[in-house]
Amino acid sequence: MNYLKSITTSVLQSTGVTFPFSIGERIPGLDTSTSIWEIREGVKRDDGTPLTLFIYDSTLPPFQPGNKDRKVLFQLAKNALKKLRTIRHPDVIRYIDSVETETHIYIATERVRPLGGVLRDWETGGALSGSGANKGKGKEEWIGWGVKSISTALAFLNSPPLSQHHAYLLPSTIFVTPSLEWRLGGFDLLTGREDQAGVLWALGGVAPGDVGERSGPEVRKGGWGVLRDSDPAFSDTYLLALLIFTLYNPIAPPPSLNAAPTPSSAGLIPKSLFPFWKRMLNPNLRTRLSTSGFIEESTSSGVWATNPLISLVNGLDNFELASESDKLGLLRIIKDSSSAGTLPSPFVIHKILPSLLHSLSLPTAPSSAMLPLVLELGKLVSPSEYPKVVLEPVVKLYTSPDRGTRMALLDGLNEYADKMDNKIVQEKVWPNLITGFADTVPIIREATVKAVFPLANKLSDRILNNDLLRLLAKMQMDTEPSIRTNTCILLGRLAPILGPNTKKKVLVPAFARSLKDPFVHARVAGLMALMATVECFDKEDLAGKVVPNMAFTLVDKEKLVRDQAFKAMSMFMGRITDMVKDMPDTVLSEEKAVASYGPVTTTSSTTTTNQAGLANSAAGAAGALAGWAISSLSKQLSTPEQHSTMSAATALNVPSTSPNPSPNASPRISSDLGLTSPSIPGPANGKFKSKPSSGSGSGLKLGGNVKKSAPGPSNLAEMVASEWDDNEDDEAHNAWGNDDLIDVNADQDDWSAFESAPIPEIVVPPPQSYYVSSSSTSSNANGQKPKPIQKNITTSSSSPKPSPVATFASTKSPLSSSVNSMKSPAISINSNNEEWGDVEDTQSNSSTRTQSPQKVTISSTQNLSTMNKEEKEKEMARRRAERQARIDAMKAQKKAKS
Repeated sequence: MNYLKSITTSVLQSTGVTFPFSIGERIPGLDTSTSIWEIREGVKRDDGTPLTLFIYDSTLPPFQPGNKDRKVLFQLAKNALKKLRTIRHPDVIRYIDSVETETHIYIATERVRPLGGVLRDWETGGALSGSGANKGKGKEEWIGWGVKSISTALAFLNSPPLSQHHAYLLPSTIFVTPSLEWRLGGFDLLTGREDQAGVLWALGGVAPGDVGERSGPEVRKGGWGVLRDSDPAFSDTYLLALLIFTLYNPIAPPPSLNAAPTPSSAGLIPKSLFPFWKRMLNPNLRTRLSTSGFIEESTSSGVWATNPLISLVNGLDNFELASESDKLGLLRIIKDSSSAGTLPSPFVIHKILPSLLHSLSLPTAPSSAMLPLVLELGKLVSPSEYPKVVLEPVVKLYTSPDRGTRMALLDGLNEYADKMDNKIVQEKVWPNLITGFADTVPIIREATVKAVFPLANKLSDRILNNDLLRLLAKMQMDTEPSIRTNTCILLGRLAPILGPNTKKKVLVPAFARSLKDPFVHARVAGLMALMATVECFDKEDLAGKVVPNMAFTLVDKEKLVRDQAFKAMSMFMGRITDMVKDMPDTVLSEEKAVASYGPVTTTSSTTTTNQAGLANSAAGAAGALAGWAISSLSKQLSTPEQHSTMSAATALNVPSTSPNPSPNASPRISSDLGLTSPSIPGPANGKFKSKPSSGSGSGLKLGGNVKKSAPGPSNLAEMVASEWDDNEDDEAHNAWGNDDLIDVNADQDDWSAFESAPIPEIVVPPPQSYYVSSSSTSSNANGQKPKPIQKNITTSSSSPKPSPVATFASTKSPLSSSVNSMKSPAISINSNNEEWGDVEDTQSNSSTRTQSPQKVTISSTQNLSTMNKEEKEKEMARRRAERQARIDAMKAQKKAKS
């Protein structure tokens, strides 16, 4: 090989020709005594296309056997290149490129192997599947397909207007593609009937091989010149008959043709072919069966119809035009044949899979039946070829708006998710996957939620800790209880890979919302999720947030929830007990401890109960959470839904009890501030505007509520002065959905610098005429700005009860400006809390728990008792200035209203 490369390089450098190929290893399977060509693997340098190189070198020693001059044979190589450039047919080897010099010819074609090498694979079981009886049956069907293909190509060359004599039909001139399709080559002697200067007339006897002995009686008697006046279809059919005998009887000598052929002399040739084979060997040229006649008569008599492989290939070629029942029937045949092992694996990988994937991209394809079969057949593909053969076409299907295709992609995600890299998931899958969160069909939304976890490890921190969680916050308010339940389960499974800051702010509010869900299994899922993620909480969170927020489930109306709640409480208390063992008895100095406090004794008892179906530990809850808790939706799309266009709904909008909800208003922020200023855009719009504070505080904090003072003071200054200082850690009351949740260089002590990350834009393809979609005009289509949404403040100190399911007017989806607003009712799990961050944190002070679940911010007031006189004066002056600034702001606001 190195010698060939050096010769090639030196020759081309001397001629100034740029060589566009890289020469690879020699391809076995071709007898060097029967062909003038050396066949090697090659690669096209400009685009990396794999190909096969046919190389002729006239500088080599004389050709053996026969000591033939290579300069004479060079004329045959030039004729082959000339003919191959101009002839195109599906069953003829496909020409790609060539290089010709005075001594060398390089012909680049599609990837092929000599027929002899493939036939040996059938015997040794190399690249071909099947064993025993299936192996023999598969080989016979494959040879029948090859005979039909070669006959079709030969008839094409023999018939007008080409009227070409092939005259070189040998096993060495037939090649096979990676998909096991047969290709006709050997154009060394190809000559037109009217070509007076053709190479066949003068050099027919020079060509290597025993073609002269295999030619018809007329050639053996009168030489190649007698073919000038004969029809090529009658002379080449004799060579075709001998080729058929060799294919079915590879080790048997050619039959004696001194007498008429008999069934015994035909060997293993199928009985259905014998009558045609006998007529093709007629010594009389005028009464011999032509190549075109053989194709017509064998097809009309049904010879090829009984071959399952030929029927399968024809079905694939005409799949797009077939009826729905015919398509499903063909898919069943492919599945059964593949399971039985009658289909060679190269044929499945390179023929069936590309055909199915091409048809799958069309809107009329039965995607729900095709895609599972494609993924099943894709298991036969090697890991190196899988991304190109299977993964690339499958990923492109995510751009299809067809619901049946999307459902099939999501159901089979586990088959190919681990084979996608992070770039493919983030750039090609995720932007199209998120359209399912807003689809109007519930089963698509549920399948989209389930599909997140297999891809979670391949998502970026920004997507995982911001975009995804904002979408899941909306899905937890879906009208379908199974979707709300599966959203809670998904969050429990995602917890280990979330950022530490995100875990602290999101998990408890999200699971607390599930605990108030009217659906019993959603409440159980919330308890199990808390147990599964117990490692994510420190002792302060367990005692101050987890236990208080789940305690009311101990008296749930459903026994299933109560039993799980007691198990969870027992586990939490046991963990807290273990965590406080090493804590000091007191943090006060010894003198103050003795004077003010006595010894504190803490006792804890844990109660464990065993009941089937309930988790007893964090590991048990995590194990149960690994499977989906509930699926109340049908697993199959109806026929109209399968071929309908996916469209966005307003299911992702935060529902409101206001009759005229505004997409540009954030009811939580406006009501929490207790101001009458213009509405502040919420996170659904991807905007956040805050009014600068004149005080020394840290500014407007997302999710922070200012506690309203009790009515009484008539003077505005007295009202401001009566405001009590906030003393609660704002970090525990994140307004989930409005903060920048990403845990990158986060400063846990500074929440004023948060950005409001918008929900990623969901661009839904426009509906096609053959899809079914529903849309309605938004209630705010007149462009008027709706009134801000007002919150209801819960003052009852009793255990929270789930609010009933409510249907709200749809608003324009903020996820895409191109999507028509549609009605998609959403459930309000807690009318006071529209996002996870608004879930009430229960305090140890019982009087605080009876008030409205508003948040308070950390007061910046310092302790005056620790200051000297000068510092006290400065602090009092600062407080007076701060109060005056508040009074001025409120006066200005009141004046603006009036």
